[in-house]
Amino acid sequence: MRIAGLCCIAVVSSSVLSACTEDGPRADAGSTAMEPFALTDVRLLAVSPISNAERVNLRYMHAMEPDRLLAPYLREAGLEPKAESYGNWENTGLDGHIGGHYLSALALAWAATGDEEAHERLRYMLDELERAQQAGGNFRTG
Repeated sequence: MRIAGLCCIAVVSSSVLSACTEDGPRADAGSTAMEPFALTDVRLLAVSPISNAERVNLRYMHAMEPDRLLAPYLREAGLEPKAESYGNWENTGLDGHIGGHYLSALALAWAATGDEEAHERLRYMLDELERAQQAGGNFRTG
């Protein structure tokens, strides 16, 4: 729970901090409008509590085993999983639930940091989900 909270704080903080430049808010003086921006346009300072939280999130995501998160999808498609599922939610009725959150976290981490391991894991997960879908998995993506 603490790690997930830190991830949320880092993403929200990145959004808020990037809404301003050194010269002040992006919008015209007196306006409360904010402009959307891409996470790729924002980089945190190297030493800050928020950048530390970002690094902790990346370490946690790097510690996860994609093949274990993919196991429910592969089983459903009639394919042999490369690893056993994680326990708890991932093998007692909510199979695949965490895998979806992991995909989102990888995409956000890659956009926010440019972390290549997050990008590689994201591509791998998507390639394996496509393989499961093509094998006739009884699930929908997208």
